Amino acid sequence: MQFLYTSARAADAWLIEGLREMGHAVEVGDWAPEIAALAAEDGYDLVLADMDRPDLDLVAALSGGAPLVVVADAAEAPERAAALRAGAEACFIRPLHLIEVQTRLMALARHGDRLRASEALEAGLRLDRATHRLVLGARETLLSPVEFRLTTYLLRREGQVVDLATLDRHLTGETPEPQPERIRRLVSRLRAKLARDLGAPLIHSVRGHGYVLRL
Repeated sequence: MQFLYTSARAADAWLIEGLREMGHAVEVGDWAPEIAALAAEDGYDLVLADMDRPDLDLVAALSGGAPLVVVADAAEAPERAAALRAGAEACFIRPLHLIEVQTRLMALARHGDRLRASEALEAGLRLDRATHRLVLGARETLLSPVEFRLTTYLLRREGQVVDLATLDRHLTGETPEPQPERIRRLVSRLRAKLARDLGAPLIHSVRGHGYVLRL
């Protein structure tokens, strides 16, 4: 899954690395007014907002895009309820237990998938997060971790063209050197795999602009 983690203080390296070791892509951004616009981009499964106690102004600013989860050092029941009313989907209180956090985050992401209107989903395309299998009708294919991240990202932006630089940033992180050729090779191999296993390439090139997922 793709997470955007933001905090107005020092990032929680334990939480970030723990989620990455479990196979999730975690992008880190220090809190700034611009992070709200970034959080609103479709493509993130969840936004994690780390804070001392629930900040309702921050919660309201970050809500409205990908599902928002508050991670707080402390919060009384009225504060947690206020955070939910302000737009958060959940409020986690430290100490955190990583397995429980992952399980609850995956449940929230699955719920978001069910609510999202999609022509591909209506046509029978289904992405199984637990097994990394992509199913189309009676056919299926097993995705590698990086293929799964790419497919998830494009499926959440179904019908929208995603440029190469954006895919590079989301799949490889903020690396010193962009790797556009790696992304092109990955997309080419994945398209061939989907055409072979599912009977449809699903991912299409838009010359000079990027890639789009559509049936």
